[in-house]
Amino acid sequence: MRHVLAAIAFLVACRPVAADAPEKPPEQRFERDMMLRFHMHQNFDLVRAIERLLVRGKLEEAARFAEAIAQAPVEAPAHGPWATHVVAVRDRALAVARATTVEDALRKETRLAVACAGCHRDSAAIVFAKPPAAPPDRATIDARMARHRWAADRLWEAIVGDADDAWRAGLDVLAATPLELGPERAPLARELQRLATAARRAPPSADRAATYAELLVTCAACHSRR
Repeated sequence: MRHVLAAIAFLVACRPVAADAPEKPPEQRFERDMMLRFHMHQNFDLVRAIERLLVRGKLEEAARFAEAIAQAPVEAPAHGPWATHVVAVRDRALAVARATTVEDALRKETRLAVACAGCHRDSAAIVFAKPPAAPPDRATIDARMARHRWAADRLWEAIVGDADDAWRAGLDVLAATPLELGPERAPLARELQRLATAARRAPPSADRAATYAELLVTCAACHSRR
């Protein structure tokens, strides 16, 4: 619930100001900007929580979070610096909430992340800390899953922060030779490796959100076979 309230507060904080509104004094602008940064961090956390729920197959729980973003009470005038971002976030969150399969929801969730990223780029409100080193690659499922989570974190940073180094780092880990996971999951492990390898070779103009979505869909399919 804390994340839902934070997401609602984020959307309210991003409400555009009328063109003829008086300019706020410096201390009020500073407070407004700091609140925007705080709520944007919270909103990113909520979208990432939706993603992690979907990877674990929890469509209904993820849909409730997405609907909370989509239905947050906020004005949506046709002008103002944040209007386009607010509308895009709401529309794409609603699309996630209405998805009927995990696969569809994951593809739409990555587009929601892109909408959040647009707001981020315009406000420069999110700065990611230097990431930790990748976990060591050992021949166990737990060790490989730790590396995959690390890689997913880097890809997420690349999507919402337009970070080329993070994109490459995440793909490098996922492109590693997969472990032998049994007849049901082995094809999915190979598909994950294939997608990551292809993405490493793709031109800079390639649709990273679409690639990330397919990687997540593959991960979710593998998790469902545990």
